[in-house]
Amino acid sequence: MADHILPSTPAPRAELPTLGPITEQPRGFDLFRLPGIRHLVRWKYARFAFQLPLLILALLVIIDGFTGRQLAPRNVATTSVWLHYRGLVVLALALFGNAFCAACPLMLTRGATNRLKRILPDIEWPRALQNKWFVGSLTLIYLFSYEYFDLWASPYLTAWLAVGYFGAALVVDALFPDGTFCRFVCPLGNFNFALSSASPTMITAIDHDLCRQCKHKPCLHGRETRAEGAGTGRAAFIPLAEITHANSEGYFPGCETNLFVPAIQSNMDCTNCFNCVRACPYDNVALTVRAPWWELTRAPWQQRGRLAVMAFAVLLTYWGLLNAAAMVGPFFDLAQSISRALSSESELVVLGALFLLVTAVGLLTSMAISTVADLLGGAGFHPWRALQRWGYVTLALGVGFWGAHYLFHFLTGALSAAPVFAHFFEYRGFAVDPNWRLAQMVPTRWLFPITASFTVAYTLLASYVTIWIGLRDFDRRGVLAIWPVLLFVLAFASLALLVLAQPMEMRGTILGPSY
Repeated sequence: MADHILPSTPAPRAELPTLGPITEQPRGFDLFRLPGIRHLVRWKYARFAFQLPLLILALLVIIDGFTGRQLAPRNVATTSVWLHYRGLVVLALALFGNAFCAACPLMLTRGATNRLKRILPDIEWPRALQNKWFVGSLTLIYLFSYEYFDLWASPYLTAWLAVGYFGAALVVDALFPDGTFCRFVCPLGNFNFALSSASPTMITAIDHDLCRQCKHKPCLHGRETRAEGAGTGRAAFIPLAEITHANSEGYFPGCETNLFVPAIQSNMDCTNCFNCVRACPYDNVALTVRAPWWELTRAPWQQRGRLAVMAFAVLLTYWGLLNAAAMVGPFFDLAQSISRALSSESELVVLGALFLLVTAVGLLTSMAISTVADLLGGAGFHPWRALQRWGYVTLALGVGFWGAHYLFHFLTGALSAAPVFAHFFEYRGFAVDPNWRLAQMVPTRWLFPITASFTVAYTLLASYVTIWIGLRDFDRRGVLAIWPVLLFVLAFASLALLVLAQPMEMRGTILGPSY
């Protein structure tokens, strides 16, 4: 086997990663072992097959957003994006993993970007922006714009948002290396990256010894395969005769976000594109089932992103709390108080102040709690280091609350997909009759028990992660260190349940509550 793993063609890059001691990875069931799944994902056009449905949906969003009725509950743009898409995203993250990045239609601009790269200069993404600070700022602007411009109520603006996303992906990936948009620019992708830290699956290597012998690391750098002759130099050339499990000829790209399969310990930056599966000539990549707490208890971001990625994940939790609170009555009372304090009735000023206040208070609160825990554990006064240790707890709470919030919207309007899409064709002259009585999936009285249960489940996860980190890093003193964090978990969960218990705006549905 070793002879087949050491082709003589030089590597496509000057430096290749080396695999030292076996990296700890989960060893659960490989989903690719299910009948037909591995064969499907190894197919060269598998990702396009996943992307095509979402591409069609994106086109419908743009068409109906620009040319359809500008009534949000009856327009494909607003209902599919702000009701169905968001709800299905969190369900997919909780039950499977980053499925929507895997099927992202934005990457279908890659053909155009590759042609543009031939005439445009090769530019490196600025080193100062190779972190999560920039995309965190874009995420803050995105969430602020959602509230300020009432995007959920505007099909026209939602369509422009979709066009802007396609345009940004095209421009960024044409000017900079592939994967730059996903890793450093896309707010939705990075939202998925952060929340997938609690997902039950992860890409892993099956046999680490096989990876040690592999010379060119095609899972990372890509490969070329021909039955005869040599490659074109786009990636490492591995002849067809030297491949253990052939899955076609041609060029197979590697990981665009620079993840090396046997060293992966986190879902951060993994789009589940499965390029690594198709590029690996030895069929040595698995989609492994793991415990939802596996990643949160391993501190994997110390090797990838460090403080920037942790700050982004922690702030995402507090922004999620604000995003949901903006739909309940007490929020408007708070906004009025801030308006009086600032002597301004400008929504831009008041809403901006609220977002900045939540950002500052949230980050300082998590840092303060983490620092107190470190001091009790005997680690000394190092606030930023403490945040990187305990921030996973805040993230677990954020996963639960974002999930509960988006699940609320989904359950209030999931069935509206049928009449809304029927109306799309009716509005354009087709003989269809939308049934507008279809909207809410469950009775209103079920909404709080369901969303509260979701929140409580991730509160228990956060508590487990707290105890694990305390005992892992502080041994016996961990019993002292965990208490301020556990009290924080309890306080956050109480606030989350209080928000969920409030009467909320029935955004995106044309019907009132269903009892």
